[in-house]
Amino acid sequence: MRNEETAQVCFAGWPVPDEFLTEIGRVSALWACLESWLNLCLGKLAGFNGLNDAKPLILITHSSVPQRLDMLGALCEQLEGEFPELAGYKTVVSQLKAAQATRNRFMHHTFSYDAQNHCLQMAVGSARGKLKTAVESVSLEDIKRASIEMDEACRALYKLVFGRELPAAWQQRRG
Repeated sequence: MRNEETAQVCFAGWPVPDEFLTEIGRVSALWACLESWLNLCLGKLAGFNGLNDAKPLILITHSSVPQRLDMLGALCEQLEGEFPELAGYKTVVSQLKAAQATRNRFMHHTFSYDAQNHCLQMAVGSARGKLKTAVESVSLEDIKRASIEMDEACRALYKLVFGRELPAAWQQRRG
């Protein structure tokens, strides 16, 4: 299909209403930003200070997020004596793990729209040791809370590593 033909396709409301897709897209975009911050912070804590230094990118990029969180915890634990401001790293690692779990909830399960209740019906499953399946109702507000959680985790990481508070982007956009 050529660009001209693709431009004529209307995706409105498909596969679910656009307001849900917007929020799911926001979760995805915020997660990508959070992962980039995590990579940058790992490089910084490991002693790589140049933003254009390829070494941390080479060492970190293909690691899984759990591996990166382990790296973050280990680096902070090692540096805490020299940099006492890293003392709260366990809380930040927990926030990042929770944000990842929330992100995974929306990125790894299928869903359909329930027009009667104006929510998504999300089929979830796990097969770790025992098969567990369920269908969960997900409201638009649930997805927005996920975006807030991503932002809060990202801001906590920034404060831990750089020692400065960032304002909550979602609070600045209210109204």
